[in-house]
Amino acid sequence: MIETIEVEHAYNKDPVVRGVSIRIDRGITLFRGPNGSGKTTMAKIISGLLPPKRGTVLIDDVDIYAGDNKAREKLREIVYIHDTPVILKGNVYRNLTYGLRIMGKTNYTLLSELIDRFGLKRLVHKDAHELSAGEKQIVSLVRGLAVSPSYLILDEPLQYLDDERRREVISYLLELRNEGVTIVIATHEQDLMKYADKIFYIKYGYVEET
Repeated sequence: MIETIEVEHAYNKDPVVRGVSIRIDRGITLFRGPNGSGKTTMAKIISGLLPPKRGTVLIDDVDIYAGDNKAREKLREIVYIHDTPVILKGNVYRNLTYGLRIMGKTNYTLLSELIDRFGLKRLVHKDAHELSAGEKQIVSLVRGLAVSPSYLILDEPLQYLDDERRREVISYLLELRNEGVTIVIATHEQDLMKYADKIFYIKYGYVEET
């Protein structure tokens, strides 16, 4: 469970998140709202990437910004995937294994399955910066999925993808939901609404459950 308590954030003194207290349970939760509404900011705050100016973020009753061992261990259960794919120097395989390597994981079985499932086998030796936008998006997604997160936070995961890959990503996310993974998606996508267990609409820094 993710819980925010009176969370606030601002950029250059301009409030973006205003006293937000919400609870996110297992399943698929959407953050929706216009551009600049605070969707990405909220996603980063609950991922442990952006400390709020005020308030508390709890995951399984652990304050993820406390800076102690409990917080550090809990943060290892979270994966945040940016809306614009983050691509490293080197080939595709180096990019795909990056998350596993920095977490010290040696079991690459799931990664191999994901490479096959998302059609990346023919690309593993290719320079990652030569990929199309859609291919980069899939590489970014698979890199995060390969570490088996308990909490998966996604920012516009379907952009740049063709219809076939969009269906495959949605199908996999539904499988993860059935396995008990907590998934939060910041998105404009109408297609995802029918799969959501909970939807929060964000506007002018305020959040309302719809």
